[in-house]
Amino acid sequence: MNVTETQIDDLTRQFRVTMPAADIERKVEARLGELAQTMRLPGFRPGKVPLGLMRKRYGAAVKSEVVEQTINESSQAVISERGLRAALPPKVELADLPDTGDLEYTLAVELLPEITPPDYAQISLERLTATVDEAEIERRIGRFADAVGEETVASGDRQAADGDIVVFDLLGRPSDPWPFNPENLSGIRLRIGSNAPLPGFDSQLVGLAAGARATVSITVPEGTDRADLAGQTRSYEIEVKEVRTRTPAPIDDELAKKGGWESLEDLKKWLREQHENELKSLSRLRLKRSLLDRLSELYDFAVPNGLLQREYESLARQHQPAGEAAAPAAPEEHVHDEHCGHDHEHGATHEHAPAADAALSEAQRAEYKSLALRRVRLGLVLAEIGRSNNLRVQQDELAKAMIAHARRFTGQEQAVLEFLRKNPEAQEALAAPILEEKVVDFILEMAKVGDRTVDPSELLRDADDETTSATDVEAART
Repeated sequence: MNVTETQIDDLTRQFRVTMPAADIERKVEARLGELAQTMRLPGFRPGKVPLGLMRKRYGAAVKSEVVEQTINESSQAVISERGLRAALPPKVELADLPDTGDLEYTLAVELLPEITPPDYAQISLERLTATVDEAEIERRIGRFADAVGEETVASGDRQAADGDIVVFDLLGRPSDPWPFNPENLSGIRLRIGSNAPLPGFDSQLVGLAAGARATVSITVPEGTDRADLAGQTRSYEIEVKEVRTRTPAPIDDELAKKGGWESLEDLKKWLREQHENELKSLSRLRLKRSLLDRLSELYDFAVPNGLLQREYESLARQHQPAGEAAAPAAPEEHVHDEHCGHDHEHGATHEHAPAADAALSEAQRAEYKSLALRRVRLGLVLAEIGRSNNLRVQQDELAKAMIAHARRFTGQEQAVLEFLRKNPEAQEALAAPILEEKVVDFILEMAKVGDRTVDPSELLRDADDETTSATDVEAART
């Protein structure tokens, strides 16, 4: 094998690899010989088929197989012998399969950047904690009492008021009835005060009675699943069929029993535990977000373009308007040196696929590119910290995650487990968040973390009002 390095950049290497024709021919003959031992052809006993006949019938297919295998083995050898850590499967360009002569191809490899673990003493964080808010417990009991209360149809001339349920039909069969279900535009139920399905829609139902027709106009806000409609004013013609009132159930032991608890006190105890766990989760989320923000400040390095592009396309696909064809999903990126064991890719893929960001504005493209860069960079940092400290997901941890995932599919648990056992990529997807938490815990143990007690409303408010960066580490697949 003759290898010539043709390009050297910070994160890319390109090689021209030549395999002598004689080596290819020896492998072809060896493979044909193996097949001849088991091949059954009329007029020949097993193992007695002439090599010339085998070559005539199967030579082209065998050579193609040998070339593929040779490229795989030689490309991995080029990478491993030079100690390269590939960020993605290497790309191979082979112009044509040569009938004779040497095999020559180009090998392009994107590399993982060199990352130095942080000085953990430089990471100072604040953990916000809160105790259970008894007023919130009472509010939740009130919502439960309301949910199981009695619902009645109001008299025909009764006008809808705050808290009432309005049942209406969407008229005109619009071609795009979003945010309503196009399959069910009759008998839509909407509670006034729910701020659904879009802010300001429900308030326009106040004062309407059964039989009334009205036009509801809404300006679509930012942040919906239809980014293409943001800022547009949409109008909906409706006809009210019924106005319903709901009377909350009395808050007593009987209310608790409707939910499966023995008493009202048991219900309150359960709600306190749920609220306490919720506050702990929000505290953890805030601390994790602060950690990621700090790591983002500490690191500023170039990332492999392939990883960056995949993450960007993933973000763009997630924000495509409903009903638009998406570009084929990119495989999950992996950011560790085990990439060197993956098969190579031949040239570009999905050349004629529609651009994943075709429906995005320039401002959205810039925002998603910035977010993609942050996610990939943080993912690489976390991956390196996990690798350098030998953090691993144990088999029993993965098994528990597989069982938990299978339980989400009632009646199909065994089939899901079988799929997971046979699919390494699916197992890797389940292991990734487990390892992510291990890396975060490791950093938090080494960093300086102080505690501050806050009102529960602060944690809850921040969870609603701020965009969490907890998903920034989705690219970390160590």
